[in-house]
Amino acid sequence: MTFPAHAVGTAAGPFPATLIEDLAAEIAEHGYDVARKGAELAITLPVGRVEAEAAEAGFAVRIASSDLKQIHQMREAFLHLLDHAAPGLADRMDWRGDLPKGQYPPNFRVATVVGTKSVSPNFLRMTLAAENVEDFVDDGMHFRLAIPPKGRAPVWPHLDAGGRTRWPKGEDALHNPAYTFVDVDPAAGRFAFDLYLHEGGAATGWALGAQAGERVGVAGPGGGTPPPGDFLLIGGDETALPAIRRILELSPKDRRGHVFVELGDPADRCDLKAPSGMTVEWLTRGKGPELWERIVAVPFPEASESRFVWISAERDLARKARLHFRDTMGVKQDEAYISAYWSR
Repeated sequence: MTFPAHAVGTAAGPFPATLIEDLAAEIAEHGYDVARKGAELAITLPVGRVEAEAAEAGFAVRIASSDLKQIHQMREAFLHLLDHAAPGLADRMDWRGDLPKGQYPPNFRVATVVGTKSVSPNFLRMTLAAENVEDFVDDGMHFRLAIPPKGRAPVWPHLDAGGRTRWPKGEDALHNPAYTFVDVDPAAGRFAFDLYLHEGGAATGWALGAQAGERVGVAGPGGGTPPPGDFLLIGGDETALPAIRRILELSPKDRRGHVFVELGDPADRCDLKAPSGMTVEWLTRGKGPELWERIVAVPFPEASESRFVWISAERDLARKARLHFRDTMGVKQDEAYISAYWSR
């Protein structure tokens, strides 16, 4: 596939002799497939491609994608991994090509609170207004808030001279929880999301006290594309409920599968518009079968079939799911999304 947007970054030595090996290991640890050839590596994604090479002439990175926003996000992700593999190297790189310019990162905007309403005992729906919300329609299910510290004037992220995002630190650090779009209205310039309320949570405290007109940062959309597969197995708890609802709303009508949602409070049940071939089972934590018991009891299709498993819940359950599906069941990386939203 040919991509119209490109960026190239280079840095002279010195750098570790094991740079490519260390970088490949770091990338693989974050769940990406890495192609290796000597002192080169490549990552091919649905939205673009990243190539890196370490030679006597120096270190070089080539990024290709569909537009400037994707280039920026891919470069940010790559440099984050590079920071772990070779600390300090990213800051020495010179970049050219399709790079962002301006005060804010291209995927960041300042939004204002329109209002909030309770949709169940433990979920609050928030509506925000912002510019260019049409970007949220097709580019992903999720976004991140950037909540300023209480009692301080907000300091928003900015682009440095090299076009890299610099986030405020220390007393000005922003809280960055991720959420799923419930509704996007480009004509009105508004979007909505549901926030799970839990005692002591920073986002919960902010949301409960948020006033109309209050400013908050929004970064995204940030991935979370609807999963593929003719057969889809979904498992999650209340923290994943907004994402599960969105996945089902976007699912093909002929999709088959099973959905298991575990709640601490049965009153948080909501209408899930699932395809007729998908069964939905609500579980109550501590009463009856556990989420993991129901997930592993489902007959999962053979490797020759179109299948996908999507699980997002507590960290220990996510760890068991990875071992079971990827290591025991032979489910490939592109057939699974398994994430820990929280830990006990």
